[in-house]
Amino acid sequence: MAHSVKALGSLLLFGLIVCSAPALAQSDRTPIAATAPIFEVSAGYAYVNLNMPSQSRVSLNGADGNIVVNVTERWGGILDSSYSRTGNVLSTGHGGSVLNFMGGPVFYLATRGNARIFTHALVGASRVDSAVPTSGTTILGGQVTRVSFAVGAGVEYDLSRAFGVRGSADYLRTTFVDAAGNFEPQNNLRAVVGLVFKLGNR
Repeated sequence: MAHSVKALGSLLLFGLIVCSAPALAQSDRTPIAATAPIFEVSAGYAYVNLNMPSQSRVSLNGADGNIVVNVTERWGGILDSSYSRTGNVLSTGHGGSVLNFMGGPVFYLATRGNARIFTHALVGASRVDSAVPTSGTTILGGQVTRVSFAVGAGVEYDLSRAFGVRGSADYLRTTFVDAAGNFEPQNNLRAVVGLVFKLGNR
């Protein structure tokens, strides 16, 4: 599991470096996010590496969808929802899932050619459905819905005036219980790759 997380992180970091290097080298005459679409609708794949309190980590796979409204060339807002799941948590036989509804600002750091680099900060609520072993064959399972947040960055690449692809990586904070039934924070990793449909350009 640790190797897969490191490989995913390395891949995302490599993509960010490749796209950001030419952007940082651009001249002052190149406008930042000069062709930012006003509206963007995106859907794609979501991966969550979930931290279980006092236990191990669990990999979940699912889908993500979001809407971005760009207010200026640098600033926008995003509404995001994702659902990821697994069929068996920590060999308990209990399925697990994470459902997120969050929103917040988007800031475009730089643009070079067809690529845009962005960062975002999201706040909302997450429902974690999971289970933790307590003693012997006994498990503690259920759902916990609490305030959650995510911070991260990504790269968007325009395939045409109407379509693009976007990849991002986030630190995702959620809440679940430990084996004693106490609420504990979860420090998770979320990665999203999706297709973007763009409406209107500035």
